[in-house]
This record gives sequence, structure tokens and C-alpha cells, in this order.
Amino acid sequence: MTSEFELDCATCGSSLTRRKVAADRFGVGSLDSVEVAECPNCGGRYFPETTLERLRS
Repeated sequence: MTSEFELDCATCGSSLTRRKVAADRFGVGSLDSVEVAECPNCGGRYFPETTLERLRS
């Protein structure tokens, strides 16, 4: 299965990078940080399934 980290940005086509972001930015104070796939070129963020599961719980 392909993960978000292996894909290119849907907006600009650049390679995505793995980044930790403070969870409180998404209104989840019970978590310290979550992992996102972020585009260093345009700033687009993509949320891996594992991150979405953590945010839902």
C-alpha cells in the first residue's frame, strides 16, 4: 500500500516530506504532536490514515 509520504503534492507536484505538527493546532489537546506529509514548496498538508485515526480518538 502506498502512503502519503511516497506521493507527490497534488497541488504543485513536489515530493512530500514527513513532519510532526503540534496537535493543538487541530483542536486536539490530548496529543502532543501528529505526523503529516507536507509539501516544502507550497505548504500543502496531507494527513496519513494513522494520523486521522489518532485525531478521531
